[in-house]
Amino acid sequence: MKFSMPACAWTVVLACAACSQGSQLPAPAAPASAPTAPATQAPLPAGAATTAATAATPTVPPIYLFDLLQRPDFVKALDALRGVQDLPDWVRQGGTATPVQVVQVDGRPMQLATACKPHDCPTERVALLYDAQDHAMWGLFAQRPEDLAPAVDPDDSSQDQLTWLGTPDERRKQLLHDALYMR
Repeated sequence: MKFSMPACAWTVVLACAACSQGSQLPAPAAPASAPTAPATQAPLPAGAATTAATAATPTVPPIYLFDLLQRPDFVKALDALRGVQDLPDWVRQGGTATPVQVVQVDGRPMQLATACKPHDCPTERVALLYDAQDHAMWGLFAQRPEDLAPAVDPDDSSQDQLTWLGTPDERRKQLLHDALYMR
């Protein structure tokens, strides 16, 4: 416990320095013959070095269903999907979504987007699988009866009405089902 306050102070100092410098200034290179720290000096906390290095590394922000709905190619594929006209409005608005995953199906990268009804995720969920190369899409919409007991397992699809969107093959059906029910 002796080093908890100094460790916290070092973490804050390094994090502030990393944020204020960003990636504009390169980190100074240590000379090959740099002396080692004296044995009496407290080592820097492990998180401090990670924080400084991570802050300077640019990251790609996650993509959500809402973001895909801004793309004309995605919307065109969605509009062509059999059964989509019966979906609630929140689907076309993006709902409450998790980040889009890139999955491999038959050796091809595809985008898997999942979302649910805002403020009521257990009752309505959707998963959409999009092949951007062929502009093909498949989906699964799950609707749970509102009067179902709260103790029902949210990962149990037996109580839900499942609506397949498009004509997914068995592999795509399993992928879409797992996206909604496997945690």
